[in-house]
Amino acid sequence: MGIYRKFAQLYANGDYPQYSARIAAIFPDVITFLKMQPHSLLDLACGEGTFAVAMAKQDFMVTGVDQSPEMIELARKKAAQEGVQVSFLQGDMRNLDFSSTFDVVTCWFDSLNYLLELDDLTATFRGVVKALSPNGLFIFDMNTIYWLATLAQRYPCTVERETDTIFQVHRHSYNFETNIGTFHITGFIQEGHRWLRRVDETHKERGYTLEEVRTVLKKSGLREVACWENLERQTPLTEQSKRVFFVTQKV
Repeated sequence: MGIYRKFAQLYANGDYPQYSARIAAIFPDVITFLKMQPHSLLDLACGEGTFAVAMAKQDFMVTGVDQSPEMIELARKKAAQEGVQVSFLQGDMRNLDFSSTFDVVTCWFDSLNYLLELDDLTATFRGVVKALSPNGLFIFDMNTIYWLATLAQRYPCTVERETDTIFQVHRHSYNFETNIGTFHITGFIQEGHRWLRRVDETHKERGYTLEEVRTVLKKSGLREVACWENLERQTPLTEQSKRVFFVTQKV
């Protein structure tokens, strides 16, 4: 996909890791609610490692996978700084190949929306099934079509971050024929007293219907355990839900 190269530093220094931190904070309660006691965890699209490192601190044996070498480098530095052991691997979640299995697999922050073809989503889910232990859990979130097509388009251009050292702008568009939202990201990073670095990347996310996701889950050998709008409160979806959380289990 060729993204998160220049954007990795902006991502790590922005507000984005806070999402992973919030998920990590409530994850133990979610596992308790599901009456599971997993020990090993695979975090797909692990980014700069916030969630994976937090899980390692909670005594999980953690492996993190991300396609971006820049993100993996940041994640390894974070684990070293926090004094925890996490196996971070550069790889494509559409081509998972592990000799061992995991009790739980996670994929957060609408990373699965970056898979623009249904075949790619299918390949990822089938790889997850192979990576899961018997009765293992796959927990993930996705942006809804409603958010991508409606809420994200309220303002065609937004200032996402403005600090003394970083300025970041997003321009949005949506294709209703393909259900693909496009985000043009432009950022500036200050070095010293001058704005010396400019970052430009284009990110695309596909909105999938619940029917599409459920069909692929079933074909891949995953049983739906829960489908929520909010992971912490386990609230049901509505037509205006911005995000969907799936809890699934290997059949």
